[in-house]
Amino acid sequence: MESPPLTALGVALASLPILVLLVLIMARRWSAPRAGAAACLVAATLALGQFGTSYRSLAISSAKGLSLSLFVLTVIWAAVLLYNVVDGLGSIKVIGRTMSRVVSNPLGQALVVGWAFSGFMQGVAGFGVPVAVVTPLLVSMGFPAVHAVAMVLVGHAWSVTFGSLGSSYYTIQLVTGIHGEVIGPHMAVLFAVPIVATGFAVAHLQGGFPAVRRGAIGITVMGACIALAMWLATVGGVPQLASILPGLIGCGVGWFLSRLSLLGKNGIDVHSSESEKDVKDEKDAVGEKGKEEGNFHFAFLPYYVVIALSLLSQIPALKRVKFGLGLDYPTVETALGYVTKAQKNYATIELMRHPAPLILLAIGISYAICRVSGRWRPNLFGRAAKLTYAQCIGTSVGICTMVMMALIMTDAGMTALLGRAIASGTGSAFAVFSPFIGVLGTFMTGSNTNSNVMFGSLQMESARALAIETVTIASIQSIGGSLGSSIAPAKVLVGTAMVGLSGKEGEVMKRTIPYCLLIVFLAGLEVRLFLQ
Repeated sequence: MESPPLTALGVALASLPILVLLVLIMARRWSAPRAGAAACLVAATLALGQFGTSYRSLAISSAKGLSLSLFVLTVIWAAVLLYNVVDGLGSIKVIGRTMSRVVSNPLGQALVVGWAFSGFMQGVAGFGVPVAVVTPLLVSMGFPAVHAVAMVLVGHAWSVTFGSLGSSYYTIQLVTGIHGEVIGPHMAVLFAVPIVATGFAVAHLQGGFPAVRRGAIGITVMGACIALAMWLATVGGVPQLASILPGLIGCGVGWFLSRLSLLGKNGIDVHSSESEKDVKDEKDAVGEKGKEEGNFHFAFLPYYVVIALSLLSQIPALKRVKFGLGLDYPTVETALGYVTKAQKNYATIELMRHPAPLILLAIGISYAICRVSGRWRPNLFGRAAKLTYAQCIGTSVGICTMVMMALIMTDAGMTALLGRAIASGTGSAFAVFSPFIGVLGTFMTGSNTNSNVMFGSLQMESARALAIETVTIASIQSIGGSLGSSIAPAKVLVGTAMVGLSGKEGEVMKRTIPYCLLIVFLAGLEVRLFLQ
Protein backbone atom coordinates (compact mmCIF):
# COMPACT_ATOMS: atom_id res chain seq x y z
CA MET A 1 0.00 0.00 0.00
CA GLU A 2 1.91 3.05 -1.30
CA SER A 3 0.99 6.65 -0.64
CA PRO A 4 0.60 9.07 -3.57
CA PRO A 5 3.86 10.17 -5.26
CA LEU A 6 6.09 12.32 -3.08
CA THR A 7 6.09 15.65 -4.93
CA ALA A 8 6.21 19.24 -3.69
CA LEU A 9 2.73 19.92 -5.08
CA GLY A 10 1.32 16.75 -3.55
CA VAL A 11 2.75 17.56 -0.12
CA ALA A 12 1.47 21.14 -0.32
CA LEU A 13 -2.05 19.99 -1.20
CA ALA A 14 -2.05 17.24 1.44
CA SER A 15 -1.04 19.73 4.13
CA LEU A 16 -3.63 22.32 3.07
CA PRO A 17 -6.48 21.12 5.39
CA ILE A 18 -4.14 21.33 8.42
CA LEU A 19 -2.87 24.75 7.35
CA VAL A 20 -6.44 25.99 6.89
CA LEU A 21 -7.33 24.77 10.38
CA LEU A 22 -4.21 26.43 11.81
CA VAL A 23 -4.84 29.78 10.13
CA LEU A 24 -8.54 29.89 10.94
CA ILE A 25 -8.06 29.09 14.64
CA MET A 26 -4.92 31.11 15.34
CA ALA A 27 -5.02 34.00 12.86
CA ARG A 28 -8.73 34.41 12.22
CA ARG A 29 -9.70 33.25 15.74
CA TRP A 30 -12.54 31.06 14.51
CA SER A 31 -14.09 28.61 16.96
CA ALA A 32 -12.95 24.98 16.76
CA PRO A 33 -16.32 23.72 15.37
CA ARG A 34 -16.36 26.36 12.64
CA ALA A 35 -12.69 25.96 11.71
CA GLY A 36 -13.00 22.16 11.83
CA ALA A 37 -15.94 22.21 9.44
CA ALA A 38 -14.04 24.42 6.98
CA ALA A 39 -10.92 22.22 7.15
CA CYS A 40 -13.04 19.10 6.72
CA LEU A 41 -14.62 20.59 3.59
CA VAL A 42 -11.17 21.40 2.20
CA ALA A 43 -9.98 17.83 2.92
CA ALA A 44 -13.05 16.34 1.21
CA THR A 45 -12.63 18.58 -1.86
CA LEU A 46 -8.95 17.66 -2.22
CA ALA A 47 -9.63 13.97 -1.65
CA LEU A 48 -12.20 13.95 -4.44
CA GLY A 49 -10.38 16.25 -6.86
CA GLN A 50 -6.68 15.46 -6.39
CA PHE A 51 -6.24 12.15 -4.57
CA GLY A 52 -8.68 9.92 -6.43
CA THR A 53 -11.25 9.33 -3.69
CA SER A 54 -14.73 8.32 -4.84
CA TYR A 55 -17.94 9.68 -3.33
CA ARG A 56 -18.58 6.23 -1.86
CA SER A 57 -15.15 6.17 -0.20
CA LEU A 58 -15.67 9.70 1.09
CA ALA A 59 -18.96 8.68 2.68
CA ILE A 60 -17.32 5.65 4.31
CA SER A 61 -14.45 7.76 5.68
CA SER A 62 -16.90 10.32 7.06
CA ALA A 63 -18.98 7.57 8.69
CA LYS A 64 -15.83 6.14 10.29
CA GLY A 65 -15.06 9.60 11.60
CA LEU A 66 -18.48 9.80 13.22
CA SER A 67 -18.05 6.32 14.73
CA LEU A 68 -14.73 7.29 16.27
CA SER A 69 -16.22 10.58 17.48
CA LEU A 70 -19.08 8.75 19.17
CA PHE A 71 -16.62 6.48 21.00
CA VAL A 72 -14.67 9.45 22.37
CA LEU A 73 -17.59 11.80 23.00
CA THR A 74 -19.53 9.31 25.09
CA VAL A 75 -16.54 9.20 27.47
CA ILE A 76 -16.32 13.00 27.58
CA TRP A 77 -20.04 13.60 28.08
CA ALA A 78 -20.32 10.93 30.79
CA ALA A 79 -17.22 12.25 32.63
CA VAL A 80 -18.44 15.86 32.53
CA LEU A 81 -21.93 14.80 33.63
CA LEU A 82 -20.44 12.95 36.60
CA TYR A 83 -18.40 16.01 37.54
CA ASN A 84 -21.43 18.29 37.31
CA VAL A 85 -23.49 15.94 39.50
CA VAL A 86 -20.70 15.84 42.10
CA ASP A 87 -20.28 19.61 41.92
CA GLY A 88 -24.04 20.07 42.26
CA LEU A 89 -23.90 18.13 45.52
CA GLY A 90 -21.29 20.57 46.83
CA SER A 91 -18.73 17.79 46.92
CA ILE A 92 -16.08 19.42 44.73
CA LYS A 93 -15.70 22.21 47.30
CA VAL A 94 -15.31 19.65 50.08
CA ILE A 95 -12.71 17.69 48.10
CA GLY A 96 -10.78 20.83 47.14
CA ARG A 97 -10.75 22.26 50.64
CA THR A 98 -9.63 18.95 52.08
CA MET A 99 -6.72 18.89 49.65
CA SER A 100 -5.78 22.47 50.56
CA ARG A 101 -5.52 21.49 54.24
CA VAL A 102 -3.36 18.38 53.95
CA VAL A 103 -0.07 20.35 54.03
CA SER A 104 0.84 23.72 55.51
CA ASN A 105 4.14 24.79 53.93
CA PRO A 106 4.07 26.64 50.59
CA LEU A 107 6.20 24.20 48.59
CA GLY A 108 4.16 21.25 49.83
CA GLN A 109 0.95 23.09 48.97
CA ALA A 110 2.18 23.88 45.47
CA LEU A 111 3.11 20.25 44.83
CA VAL A 112 0.16 18.52 46.49
CA VAL A 113 -2.51 20.92 45.20
CA GLY A 114 -0.96 22.38 42.04
CA TRP A 115 0.69 19.19 40.79
CA ALA A 116 -0.99 16.07 42.21
CA PHE A 117 -4.52 17.29 42.95
CA SER A 118 -4.78 19.15 39.64
CA GLY A 119 -3.88 15.86 37.96
CA PHE A 120 -6.67 14.11 39.83
CA MET A 121 -9.14 16.80 38.74
CA GLN A 122 -8.01 16.36 35.13
CA GLY A 123 -8.62 12.64 35.53
CA VAL A 124 -12.23 13.05 36.59
CA ALA A 125 -13.32 15.88 34.28
CA GLY A 126 -10.83 17.63 32.01
CA PHE A 127 -12.17 20.51 29.89
CA GLY A 128 -10.19 23.10 31.84
CA VAL A 129 -11.80 21.99 35.14
CA PRO A 130 -8.43 21.59 36.94
CA VAL A 131 -7.49 25.14 36.01
CA ALA A 132 -10.91 26.48 37.00
CA VAL A 133 -11.05 24.62 40.33
CA VAL A 134 -7.45 24.47 41.55
CA THR A 135 -6.22 27.95 40.58
CA PRO A 136 -8.59 29.78 42.99
CA LEU A 137 -7.61 27.32 45.72
CA LEU A 138 -3.95 28.26 45.35
CA VAL A 139 -4.78 31.97 45.33
CA SER A 140 -6.83 31.55 48.51
CA MET A 141 -3.79 29.88 50.09
CA GLY A 142 -1.73 33.01 49.43
CA PHE A 143 0.01 32.34 46.11
CA PRO A 144 0.29 35.24 43.63
CA ALA A 145 -2.40 34.91 40.98
CA VAL A 146 -0.06 34.70 37.96
CA HIS A 147 2.06 32.04 39.66
CA ALA A 148 -1.05 30.10 40.69
CA VAL A 149 -2.36 29.94 37.12
CA ALA A 150 1.05 28.95 35.77
CA MET A 151 1.55 26.25 38.44
CA VAL A 152 -1.76 24.58 37.64
CA LEU A 153 -1.24 24.79 33.87
CA VAL A 154 2.19 23.19 34.09
CA GLY A 155 1.33 20.94 37.05
CA HIS A 156 -1.69 19.22 35.49
CA ALA A 157 -0.07 18.68 32.07
CA TRP A 158 1.15 15.17 32.94
CA SER A 159 -2.41 13.93 33.43
CA VAL A 160 -4.21 15.13 30.29
CA THR A 161 -3.81 12.07 28.06
CA PHE A 162 -5.46 9.79 30.62
CA GLY A 163 -7.71 12.59 31.84
CA SER A 164 -11.47 12.82 31.35
CA LEU A 165 -11.41 9.12 32.23
CA GLY A 166 -9.12 8.35 29.31
CA SER A 167 -10.70 10.20 26.36
CA SER A 168 -7.42 11.31 24.71
CA TYR A 169 -5.85 7.91 25.35
CA TYR A 170 -8.71 6.07 23.70
CA THR A 171 -8.46 8.46 20.75
CA ILE A 172 -4.79 7.76 20.04
CA GLN A 173 -5.45 4.06 20.48
CA LEU A 174 -8.26 4.07 17.92
CA VAL A 175 -6.60 6.45 15.45
CA THR A 176 -3.42 4.36 15.35
CA GLY A 177 -5.07 0.95 15.66
CA ILE A 178 -2.68 -0.11 18.45
CA HIS A 179 -4.23 -2.34 21.11
CA GLY A 180 -4.64 -0.81 24.55
CA GLU A 181 -2.63 -3.49 26.34
CA VAL A 182 0.32 -2.53 24.11
CA ILE A 183 0.23 1.26 23.92
CA GLY A 184 -1.03 1.93 27.46
CA PRO A 185 1.89 0.56 29.51
CA HIS A 186 4.36 1.76 26.88
CA MET A 187 3.02 5.29 27.10
CA ALA A 188 3.02 5.18 30.91
CA VAL A 189 6.73 4.31 30.92
CA LEU A 190 7.50 7.24 28.63
CA PHE A 191 5.44 9.54 30.85
CA ALA A 192 7.84 8.99 33.78
CA VAL A 193 10.29 11.75 32.80
CA PRO A 194 7.59 14.36 32.01
CA ILE A 195 5.80 13.56 35.28
CA VAL A 196 8.88 14.23 37.39
CA ALA A 197 9.82 17.23 35.25
CA THR A 198 6.43 18.90 35.75
CA GLY A 199 6.90 18.49 39.51
CA PHE A 200 10.25 20.26 39.41
CA ALA A 201 8.70 22.97 37.20
CA VAL A 202 5.97 23.62 39.77
CA ALA A 203 8.59 23.83 42.52
CA HIS A 204 10.62 26.31 40.47
CA LEU A 205 7.53 28.41 39.83
CA GLN A 206 6.78 28.41 43.56
CA GLY A 207 10.18 29.32 44.95
CA GLY A 208 12.90 29.26 42.30
CA PHE A 209 16.00 27.09 42.52
CA PRO A 210 16.04 27.13 46.34
CA ALA A 211 12.66 25.37 46.31
CA VAL A 212 13.92 22.92 43.68
CA ARG A 213 16.95 22.02 45.80
CA ARG A 214 14.93 21.80 48.99
CA GLY A 215 12.27 19.58 47.51
CA ALA A 216 14.39 17.53 45.10
CA ILE A 217 14.16 14.25 47.03
CA GLY A 218 10.47 14.66 47.78
CA ILE A 219 9.60 15.63 44.19
CA THR A 220 11.50 12.64 42.84
CA VAL A 221 9.71 10.28 45.24
CA MET A 222 6.30 11.81 44.49
CA GLY A 223 6.95 11.67 40.75
CA ALA A 224 8.10 8.05 40.92
CA CYS A 225 4.96 7.07 42.84
CA ILE A 226 2.71 8.91 40.38
CA ALA A 227 4.46 7.31 37.41
CA LEU A 228 4.30 3.85 38.97
CA ALA A 229 0.59 4.25 39.69
CA MET A 230 -0.01 5.29 36.08
CA TRP A 231 1.86 2.24 34.80
CA LEU A 232 0.01 -0.11 37.14
CA ALA A 233 -3.35 1.30 36.04
CA THR A 234 -2.53 0.68 32.37
CA VAL A 235 -1.09 -2.77 33.01
CA GLY A 236 -4.14 -3.59 35.12
CA GLY A 237 -6.47 -2.78 32.23
CA VAL A 238 -8.03 0.37 33.76
CA PRO A 239 -6.46 3.23 31.75
CA GLN A 240 -9.52 5.36 32.54
CA LEU A 241 -8.10 5.57 36.08
CA ALA A 242 -4.52 6.31 35.01
CA SER A 243 -4.77 9.97 36.05
CA ILE A 244 -7.26 9.63 38.91
CA LEU A 245 -5.33 7.04 40.91
CA PRO A 246 -1.88 8.59 40.37
CA GLY A 247 -3.28 11.99 41.35
CA LEU A 248 -4.72 10.60 44.57
CA ILE A 249 -1.56 8.66 45.36
CA GLY A 250 0.50 11.78 44.66
CA CYS A 251 -1.61 13.71 47.18
CA GLY A 252 -1.15 11.00 49.80
CA VAL A 253 2.59 10.66 49.23
CA GLY A 254 2.96 14.45 49.23
CA TRP A 255 1.18 14.69 52.58
CA PHE A 256 3.42 11.98 54.04
CA LEU A 257 6.60 13.60 52.71
CA SER A 258 5.55 16.99 54.07
CA ARG A 259 5.25 15.39 57.51
CA LEU A 260 8.88 14.32 57.12
CA SER A 261 9.87 17.87 56.07
CA LEU A 262 11.00 16.58 52.65
CA LEU A 263 8.93 19.25 50.92
CA GLY A 264 10.23 22.14 52.98
CA LYS A 265 9.52 23.37 56.49
CA ASN A 266 6.43 25.22 57.57
CA GLY A 267 6.35 28.96 57.28
CA ILE A 268 9.06 29.54 54.65
CA ASP A 269 9.07 30.87 51.10
CA VAL A 270 6.67 33.07 49.22
CA HIS A 271 4.01 34.05 51.75
CA SER A 272 4.27 37.17 53.81
CA SER A 273 3.20 37.01 57.45
CA GLU A 274 -0.01 38.81 56.52
CA SER A 275 -0.71 36.31 53.75
CA GLU A 276 -0.05 33.43 56.11
CA LYS A 277 -2.57 34.83 58.57
CA ASP A 278 -5.11 35.15 55.75
CA VAL A 279 -4.42 31.56 54.75
CA LYS A 280 -4.91 30.37 58.33
CA ASP A 281 -8.19 32.28 58.63
CA GLU A 282 -9.31 30.84 55.33
CA LYS A 283 -8.48 27.32 56.47
CA ASP A 284 -10.41 27.81 59.71
CA ALA A 285 -13.44 29.02 57.77
CA VAL A 286 -13.08 26.23 55.28
CA GLY A 287 -12.92 23.67 58.06
CA GLU A 288 -16.21 24.83 59.53
CA LYS A 289 -17.96 25.03 56.20
CA GLY A 290 -16.55 21.65 55.18
CA LYS A 291 -18.11 20.09 58.25
CA GLU A 292 -21.46 21.55 57.30
CA GLU A 293 -21.31 20.34 53.71
CA GLY A 294 -20.16 16.84 54.47
CA ASN A 295 -17.04 14.82 54.99
CA PHE A 296 -14.45 14.04 52.36
CA HIS A 297 -15.30 10.36 51.93
CA PHE A 298 -18.96 11.00 51.25
CA ALA A 299 -18.03 13.82 48.87
CA PHE A 300 -15.69 11.43 47.07
CA LEU A 301 -18.28 8.62 46.95
CA PRO A 302 -19.06 8.81 43.18
CA TYR A 303 -15.37 8.46 42.36
CA TYR A 304 -14.99 5.58 44.78
CA VAL A 305 -17.82 3.91 42.84
CA VAL A 306 -16.14 4.62 39.48
CA ILE A 307 -12.88 3.13 40.73
CA ALA A 308 -14.65 0.07 42.15
CA LEU A 309 -16.64 -0.55 38.95
CA SER A 310 -13.53 -0.12 36.79
CA LEU A 311 -11.68 -2.69 38.88
CA LEU A 312 -14.66 -5.07 38.85
CA SER A 313 -14.81 -4.83 35.06
CA GLN A 314 -11.41 -6.56 34.96
CA ILE A 315 -12.81 -9.77 36.47
CA PRO A 316 -12.30 -12.44 33.77
CA ALA A 317 -15.96 -13.47 33.70
CA LEU A 318 -17.04 -9.86 33.11
CA LYS A 319 -14.30 -9.23 30.56
CA ARG A 320 -15.70 -12.08 28.49
CA VAL A 321 -19.03 -10.28 28.12
CA LYS A 322 -19.06 -9.17 24.48
CA PHE A 323 -22.07 -6.91 24.32
CA GLY A 324 -21.34 -3.69 22.48
CA LEU A 325 -22.06 -1.32 19.62
CA GLY A 326 -19.72 -1.20 16.63
CA LEU A 327 -19.93 -1.04 12.84
CA ASP A 328 -18.12 -2.85 10.03
CA TYR A 329 -16.55 -0.80 7.24
CA PRO A 330 -15.42 -2.21 3.86
CA THR A 331 -12.11 -1.86 2.07
CA VAL A 332 -11.72 1.38 0.11
CA GLU A 333 -9.26 2.20 -2.66
CA THR A 334 -8.46 5.48 -4.37
CA ALA A 335 -7.92 5.93 -8.11
CA LEU A 336 -4.22 6.32 -7.31
CA GLY A 337 -4.11 2.84 -5.80
CA TYR A 338 -4.03 3.70 -2.10
CA VAL A 339 -5.89 0.97 -0.18
CA THR A 340 -7.45 1.16 3.28
CA LYS A 341 -8.30 -2.27 4.64
CA ALA A 342 -11.74 -3.29 5.86
CA GLN A 343 -12.40 -2.89 9.57
CA LYS A 344 -14.80 -4.91 11.70
CA ASN A 345 -16.48 -3.63 14.84
CA TYR A 346 -14.80 -0.27 14.41
CA ALA A 347 -14.68 1.89 17.57
CA THR A 348 -16.90 -0.55 19.46
CA ILE A 349 -18.51 0.73 22.65
CA GLU A 350 -18.49 -2.38 24.87
CA LEU A 351 -20.67 -2.57 27.94
CA MET A 352 -17.94 -3.72 30.33
CA ARG A 353 -14.85 -2.24 28.63
CA HIS A 354 -15.89 1.28 27.69
CA PRO A 355 -15.78 3.95 30.44
CA ALA A 356 -19.11 5.62 29.61
CA PRO A 357 -21.43 2.77 30.74
CA LEU A 358 -19.41 2.40 33.95
CA ILE A 359 -19.60 6.14 34.65
CA LEU A 360 -23.37 6.21 34.06
CA LEU A 361 -23.77 3.21 36.37
CA ALA A 362 -21.68 5.03 39.00
CA ILE A 363 -23.98 8.05 38.71
CA GLY A 364 -27.00 5.77 39.22
CA ILE A 365 -25.49 4.10 42.30
CA SER A 366 -24.48 7.47 43.74
CA TYR A 367 -27.98 8.80 43.15
CA ALA A 368 -29.50 5.86 45.04
CA ILE A 369 -27.16 6.31 48.01
CA CYS A 370 -27.66 10.09 48.14
CA ARG A 371 -31.42 9.70 47.81
CA VAL A 372 -31.61 7.21 50.67
CA SER A 373 -29.35 9.36 52.88
CA GLY A 374 -31.34 12.51 52.09
CA ARG A 375 -28.42 14.31 50.42
CA TRP A 376 -29.81 14.44 46.88
CA ARG A 377 -30.85 17.91 45.82
CA PRO A 378 -34.08 18.61 43.90
CA ASN A 379 -33.70 18.74 40.10
CA LEU A 380 -29.94 18.20 40.45
CA PHE A 381 -29.70 15.77 37.55
CA GLY A 382 -31.65 18.07 35.24
CA ARG A 383 -29.37 21.02 36.03
CA ALA A 384 -26.28 18.84 35.63
CA ALA A 385 -27.51 17.54 32.26
CA LYS A 386 -28.21 21.07 30.97
CA LEU A 387 -24.82 22.29 32.13
CA THR A 388 -23.11 19.28 30.52
CA TYR A 389 -24.86 20.02 27.23
CA ALA A 390 -23.77 23.66 27.33
CA GLN A 391 -20.18 22.70 28.15
CA CYS A 392 -19.83 19.88 25.63
CA ILE A 393 -21.87 20.73 22.55
CA GLY A 394 -19.34 23.07 20.94
CA THR A 395 -16.43 20.77 21.67
CA SER A 396 -18.41 17.80 20.33
CA VAL A 397 -19.06 19.49 17.00
CA GLY A 398 -15.40 20.44 16.77
CA ILE A 399 -14.26 16.89 17.52
CA CYS A 400 -16.67 15.41 14.93
CA THR A 401 -15.50 17.70 12.13
CA MET A 402 -11.80 17.26 12.96
CA VAL A 403 -12.11 13.49 13.25
CA MET A 404 -13.89 13.32 9.89
CA MET A 405 -11.16 15.51 8.38
CA ALA A 406 -8.48 13.21 9.80
CA LEU A 407 -10.17 10.03 8.54
CA ILE A 408 -10.77 11.51 5.08
CA MET A 409 -7.09 12.48 4.86
CA THR A 410 -5.98 9.06 6.11
CA ASP A 411 -8.15 7.02 3.73
CA ALA A 412 -7.19 9.25 0.78
CA GLY A 413 -3.46 8.68 1.37
CA MET A 414 -2.85 12.34 2.25
CA THR A 415 -1.62 11.52 5.75
CA ALA A 416 0.75 8.85 4.45
CA LEU A 417 2.18 11.35 1.98
CA LEU A 418 2.76 13.93 4.71
CA GLY A 419 4.35 11.26 6.88
CA ARG A 420 6.86 10.41 4.17
CA ALA A 421 7.64 14.10 3.69
CA ILE A 422 8.24 14.68 7.41
CA ALA A 423 10.38 11.56 7.65
CA SER A 424 12.45 12.73 4.67
CA GLY A 425 12.88 16.21 6.14
CA THR A 426 13.73 15.29 9.73
CA GLY A 427 15.55 11.98 9.39
CA SER A 428 17.20 10.79 12.59
CA ALA A 429 16.01 13.91 14.45
CA PHE A 430 12.37 12.89 14.06
CA ALA A 431 12.18 11.27 17.51
CA VAL A 432 13.09 14.58 19.19
CA PHE A 433 10.86 16.54 16.82
CA SER A 434 7.85 14.24 17.18
CA PRO A 435 6.39 15.41 20.54
CA PHE A 436 6.37 19.02 19.33
CA ILE A 437 3.83 18.00 16.69
CA GLY A 438 1.56 16.90 19.53
CA VAL A 439 2.16 20.24 21.29
CA LEU A 440 1.19 22.12 18.12
CA GLY A 441 -2.11 20.24 17.88
CA THR A 442 -3.06 21.05 21.45
CA PHE A 443 -1.93 24.65 21.16
CA MET A 444 -4.11 25.08 18.08
CA THR A 445 -7.25 23.37 19.35
CA GLY A 446 -6.92 23.45 23.15
CA SER A 447 -7.41 19.67 23.22
CA ASN A 448 -5.09 16.67 23.53
CA THR A 449 -7.90 14.62 21.98
CA ASN A 450 -8.06 16.84 18.90
CA SER A 451 -4.27 16.82 18.63
CA ASN A 452 -4.29 13.02 18.58
CA VAL A 453 -7.03 13.00 15.96
CA MET A 454 -5.18 15.47 13.74
CA PHE A 455 -1.67 14.11 14.02
CA GLY A 456 -1.87 10.53 15.35
CA SER A 457 -1.99 8.89 11.92
CA LEU A 458 0.55 11.38 10.57
CA GLN A 459 3.04 10.42 13.27
CA MET A 460 2.48 6.73 12.56
CA GLU A 461 3.12 7.19 8.84
CA SER A 462 6.30 9.15 9.55
CA ALA A 463 7.49 6.37 11.89
CA ARG A 464 6.79 3.71 9.25
CA ALA A 465 8.67 5.70 6.63
CA LEU A 466 11.68 5.84 8.97
CA ALA A 467 11.26 2.19 10.01
CA ILE A 468 11.16 3.08 13.71
CA GLU A 469 8.89 1.71 16.42
CA THR A 470 5.36 2.99 15.84
CA VAL A 471 4.15 2.33 19.41
CA THR A 472 6.76 4.71 20.80
CA ILE A 473 5.95 7.44 18.30
CA ALA A 474 2.20 7.09 18.84
CA SER A 475 2.82 7.33 22.58
CA ILE A 476 4.99 10.43 22.33
CA GLN A 477 2.41 12.13 20.11
CA SER A 478 -0.12 11.94 22.91
CA ILE A 479 2.47 12.84 25.55
CA GLY A 480 3.41 15.94 23.56
CA GLY A 481 -0.26 16.84 23.23
CA SER A 482 -0.72 16.37 26.95
CA LEU A 483 2.22 18.64 27.83
CA GLY A 484 1.00 21.20 25.30
CA SER A 485 -2.03 21.80 27.52
CA SER A 486 0.17 24.02 29.67
CA ILE A 487 0.36 26.63 26.89
CA ALA A 488 -3.01 26.14 25.17
CA PRO A 489 -4.60 29.62 24.95
CA ALA A 490 -8.05 28.21 25.72
CA LYS A 491 -6.87 26.89 29.10
CA VAL A 492 -4.83 30.00 29.87
CA LEU A 493 -8.00 32.06 29.38
CA VAL A 494 -9.88 29.86 31.85
CA GLY A 495 -7.19 30.30 34.49
CA THR A 496 -6.87 34.05 34.15
CA ALA A 497 -10.64 34.55 34.17
CA MET A 498 -10.99 32.57 37.41
CA VAL A 499 -8.62 34.84 39.37
CA GLY A 500 -9.30 38.23 37.84
CA LEU A 501 -6.35 38.34 35.45
CA SER A 502 -8.28 38.81 32.21
CA GLY A 503 -6.07 40.65 29.75
CA LYS A 504 -2.89 39.34 31.39
CA GLU A 505 -2.75 36.01 29.55
CA GLY A 506 0.61 37.02 28.08
CA GLU A 507 2.17 37.20 31.55
CA VAL A 508 1.02 33.67 32.29
CA MET A 509 2.23 32.27 28.96
CA LYS A 510 5.64 33.89 29.40
CA ARG A 511 6.00 31.69 32.47
CA THR A 512 4.55 28.46 31.10
CA ILE A 513 6.08 28.36 27.62
CA PRO A 514 9.74 27.87 28.73
CA TYR A 515 8.76 25.01 31.05
CA CYS A 516 6.62 23.38 28.37
CA LEU A 517 9.29 23.55 25.68
CA LEU A 518 12.01 22.26 28.01
CA ILE A 519 9.91 19.33 29.26
CA VAL A 520 8.83 18.41 25.72
CA PHE A 521 12.47 18.53 24.60
CA LEU A 522 13.39 16.18 27.47
CA ALA A 523 10.58 13.86 26.38
CA GLY A 524 11.95 13.89 22.84
CA LEU A 525 15.44 13.04 24.07
CA GLU A 526 13.94 10.25 26.15
CA VAL A 527 12.32 8.81 23.02
CA ARG A 528 15.57 9.14 21.07
CA LEU A 529 17.36 7.10 23.74
CA PHE A 530 14.44 4.67 23.98
CA LEU A 531 14.65 3.92 20.26
CA GLN A 532 18.39 3.27 20.22
